[in-house]
Amino acid sequence: MPKNRRNRPTIPNQQNMPGREMLYRKTESIEELASQAGVELTELPTEAEIAGAGERDRITLRDKLDALGETIRALVEQRRSYEQRAAALKDRELEVQSQAERIETRTAELKDCERVLNERERDLELREADARAGFLSQQRESLRTLKAEIQRLETERDAVIARCERDEREARERIAQARDDLRKEQETARRDLEAEKLEILNEAHAVAREREAVELKRANRKEWEAQVRRDIEDAQRQEIDELRHRSDRAQAGAERDRAVIQQLRDALSGFEELQRRLDQDGFGAPEQLLERLKTLESENRQLRQAEYTRPLDDLEERSEALQDRCDELERHNRDLERELGQIRTELATSRLGVLEKQNLAQEKRVLEQHKRTLDSAVDDLEKRLDDLTARQQGAEVFPALAKMDREPGFRPATEAVPDLARFARELRQRIATAEKTPLYYSEQTIRLLLGGLAMSQLHILQGISGTGKTSLAKAFAKAVGGECTVVPVQAGWRDRDDLLGHFNAFEKKFYERECLQALYRAGTDNSGDRINIVLLDEMNLSRPEQYFAEFLSALEMQPQEREVVLMETAVARPPRLLVEDRKLRVPDNLWFIGTANHDETTFEFADKTFDRAHVMELPRHEDAFEPRSMPPSAPISVASLHEQFGKAQRDYRQKVDAALAAIQRSGFSKSLERDFGLGWGNRLERQARAFVPVVMAAGGTLGMAFDHLLATRLFRAGKVTGRYDIPVDTLKRLETDLIGMWTDVDTGSGPEACRERLEREIERKERE
Repeated sequence: MPKNRRNRPTIPNQQNMPGREMLYRKTESIEELASQAGVELTELPTEAEIAGAGERDRITLRDKLDALGETIRALVEQRRSYEQRAAALKDRELEVQSQAERIETRTAELKDCERVLNERERDLELREADARAGFLSQQRESLRTLKAEIQRLETERDAVIARCERDEREARERIAQARDDLRKEQETARRDLEAEKLEILNEAHAVAREREAVELKRANRKEWEAQVRRDIEDAQRQEIDELRHRSDRAQAGAERDRAVIQQLRDALSGFEELQRRLDQDGFGAPEQLLERLKTLESENRQLRQAEYTRPLDDLEERSEALQDRCDELERHNRDLERELGQIRTELATSRLGVLEKQNLAQEKRVLEQHKRTLDSAVDDLEKRLDDLTARQQGAEVFPALAKMDREPGFRPATEAVPDLARFARELRQRIATAEKTPLYYSEQTIRLLLGGLAMSQLHILQGISGTGKTSLAKAFAKAVGGECTVVPVQAGWRDRDDLLGHFNAFEKKFYERECLQALYRAGTDNSGDRINIVLLDEMNLSRPEQYFAEFLSALEMQPQEREVVLMETAVARPPRLLVEDRKLRVPDNLWFIGTANHDETTFEFADKTFDRAHVMELPRHEDAFEPRSMPPSAPISVASLHEQFGKAQRDYRQKVDAALAAIQRSGFSKSLERDFGLGWGNRLERQARAFVPVVMAAGGTLGMAFDHLLATRLFRAGKVTGRYDIPVDTLKRLETDLIGMWTDVDTGSGPEACRERLEREIERKERE
């Protein structure tokens, strides 16, 4: 029999294989967690027990294993917390020891000072002896001064010694207190671990009891299965009887329907026979039948008069025959009257058709007259159009772009970007003072913004109204000495003509919009080495996948291949920067920044837009700070900015690759692929290698950069969150895998943004 990775026999494929496989995986996960917590579990269900368990027993075992797994995970987290606290106390103890060493050093210095004072005192005594020998009167004043100095130094020495002794005593007391606290905390942790271990053992015993219950249920399973089989057979028999009863009733109804149909067919044949007989008797027209009826009525009256003298029996027989004939003629009369009504209706319809035809003929004559008038007007317009076209032959197709070509070209002085960490700090200060009202953005926001500039030329700033999305784009352009062109997006935009402009074939002129002019201006000599921003304000008022589609496709190309088509054919006298006289290249010194609110008036972004953009969600409030006054500076050089981006990507390439490899081989990636159908693509890896190193070089951490990238790429609505086909347990399992994987990525910071989105989604599903 084949073996699995734990050297256990593989159960053959059966109908309930997914449930057993899930119990195997849960058992393996609990054993791994127990090994991390240092707890030995001997009462877990075996493979044979799981293989022989029924559906209800598997559900009970799964619930128990889930509860046991949660308990062990909580124990692992608590043990990790205790280890962190112990490490902190260890650092504190080392700090106290270092302070004690400094005190001992100070004490040694004081002893040296005391020795120097003793030597000076002996020197003074010698000088005093010399004074007694012959020059006491000359040195008395000097001796008095020296004694005062000795007394002052002795006082200072005593004070210093007392202070050092006091500091040393306090330090030793703090060390002792810290040791006691550490000992108490370790004892508390040990007791907690013992309690958790006891609880886990109790849970294991409970699982064992459940296993015994499963064995007992298994013993009674055959009887239960027989009873279930009997119940199913009884239910099937009842259902068959009910179906037979319904079939009998349906057949009876069908027989009745066939009888009614046959009666209707007989009546129809009788009616046809009556119609045929009437036709044979010459009563085809209603007028003839009426005339015949009047004649018969007259004959009837005459016959009645004649029959008054005949015997009564003959009159009764004759009367009955005539009555039958009269009834038959009346029925025929009614039928003829109905046909006459139909004929009169058709006649009225024909008359209306004739009137309509006359009206249409009149309208046709009026329209022909209008046509002759319009033909005359069209001829006049064609002449005027020919004159206008002749005048436009010498005009420029792109007047605004051609005007930029005629402007004197010069490259203004720019300032090179220092290291990215310093640049991020200075940029934060300059953005804060760029507008009249101070703008407060955190250091993390600035670092993520710089990383986004290196990753993509499309940025999406999300957040509720008033969080400074538009202000951030404008202030950034102003702080770096660049240019910002604001393009308000309209709700009716449908294609790129609404964004760039359109060509009027009659006037031979392209109506250039602000976005097109900003694109062209970014490539001129005056702006070629400066940062250019196109701000798409309220970007999702219309669908970017429609009016911004060409740019989304261009952003997937290499920088030198990013082009948008303006004209289908080349134009005469094109602007200087057009490629093939009809295309415009998207320069690498231009970034699109779109702001987005989410309400009933806006659209949600499609994956095509999200996957190509750098997404940032600005918080409601940022902590205020006191901006420093920065000296004026020249515009930032885009070439030096790209050079710093490349340097950071080379310096941190190995760390990023190692983190990517750890993520790809982790259980987190397997859970994403198995439960959510998500995987790592080439685009995401390419973006990580461009984004994460720049964030790290700007002062951020590896974990912070990956946390932001994963939160905006994988944990956004429609990917991991915001889905109705994902249960809560799957989200919790993904969160556990995420935390377990993160220790291989960065131990300095956790996946806060990812966990926040996951926890919000879990709370939402638990409330439903």
